[in-house]
This record gives sequence, structure tokens and C-alpha cells, in this order.
Amino acid sequence: MEGRLARIVAVLAVVSCVWMVEGEKAAGPKTKVPDDKLFSDQPAFCEGCYAVVHELDSLLTKWKKETGSLEDHIDAALLAICSTDRLRSYVLSPPKMTRLCSGIRVHYLDDLGMAFMKKYAQKRDMTADEIFEATCRKIIPACPNGMKPMSVARKEKREEAEAEQKAKEKKEKNKKDDAQKQEKNPKKKKEKKNKGKTASKDEL
Repeated sequence: MEGRLARIVAVLAVVSCVWMVEGEKAAGPKTKVPDDKLFSDQPAFCEGCYAVVHELDSLLTKWKKETGSLEDHIDAALLAICSTDRLRSYVLSPPKMTRLCSGIRVHYLDDLGMAFMKKYAQKRDMTADEIFEATCRKIIPACPNGMKPMSVARKEKREEAEAEQKAKEKKEKNKKDDAQKQEKNPKKKKEKKNKGKTASKDEL
């Protein structure tokens, strides 16, 4: 597997146009992180790793029943994940996401390949989020413990806002329903008032 993944490094160097435009080397002596200033921004690096893992998982799930070996599917998925169209749904701009994706793909090629080989070797299917936790926190130095990818934080914030809005709407609806019930039963309201007055007289 490692040999197969290593062979496509040269191909990745060619297809990663943005990477080359920035003047960075797609292969060479390996440092801890890709030699691109964008990777010094930890939240951006984390978002990029999150995107790479989820896009790989999406493609491999889609191709699961197609002919071909798992190694071939992983190779093809690694070549396809960094297209601009696939990276539009994330927080950062497509050009930044493409740079991040290209750098991660080339720099951590074997790590990504092994992570997905492990996924399909297990009896229990791992989710994309589980692969993210195992890969982007423990193998690739992208997301320190406690850091959420930007997309996850944005989703949670949106869900929280939606929950608050629903709770507010429910409260207003209940208030409106109570008001309508009182309008429909003015007699009951009057009787309640009269009962209060009777009680007051009895006290006297």
C-alpha cells in the first residue's frame, strides 16, 4: 500500500497547480507541516484536514460497490478531493481550501491512505468524524485537542440559533393560544372574576 501511494506523489505534484503557483515544493525533505504560511494558521490547518477526511470518506463511500481494489479507489479519491467544486461548502474560501487540501494530500499521503485502509479493514465501520479524530488530532498535527474545525463550530452555532428561534416561536404560539382560549370563553373568565368577588364578601 505504501509503495502504491508513494508512486502517485509525482502525479499529485502535477495536478496540484495552486501548490506550484505558490512556489512551494510538492515533494522533498519532509518537515512536520507543509511549507506554506497558510499552515501556520492552526484553525485553517484544522479546517483543511477536516475537509480532506470528509471528502475522502464521501468519495470512497460512493465508490464502495464499484469494481476495482480499495487501493485503486483510495488513489483515485486522493486525486479528486481537492477540486474547487468539492471544497465550496467549507468556511474558508475555495482558493485557500485548495491550497490546504493540496498541501495535506501531498505531505500526509501515506497517513491518509493508511487511515482509510484501517477503516475498511475493521468489522465496525468508522464514521468520517471518527477518522478525523484519529487522523487530524493524533497523526496529522492539524487540530489540537479542544479545537473544533470551523465548519463544525459554524454548524453548532447555526443549530443553537435555530433551537433558540424554535423555543421563542413555541413560547409565542402558546401565549397566543392562551389568549385565543380566553377570548372564546369570556363567560368562564367572568365567572372567575365573580367567584373572586364572592370570596372577598365572605371574608368580610
